[in-house]
Amino acid sequence: MAEKKQSSFEKVGYTKQLPTNADINNYESISVKNKDGKSTTLYRHIVKEKKFDDTTNFSSSWDVFNSLV
Repeated sequence: MAEKKQSSFEKVGYTKQLPTNADINNYESISVKNKDGKSTTLYRHIVKEKKFDDTTNFSSSWDVFNSLV
């Protein structure tokens, strides 16, 4: 028997059905067409995470700059 492969959308967190009692406003959705032409809607929970990188830490960047001058 052939195993059903996990799609690349499912690998990044999309599901075919919303969880029970889930608020649709907390999910993003995309519509994907299958090879046979049928359209499937996939949902993913919206995560609002704070992305932090070293460019926001100006004092550290300034110290590095001054050390190189």
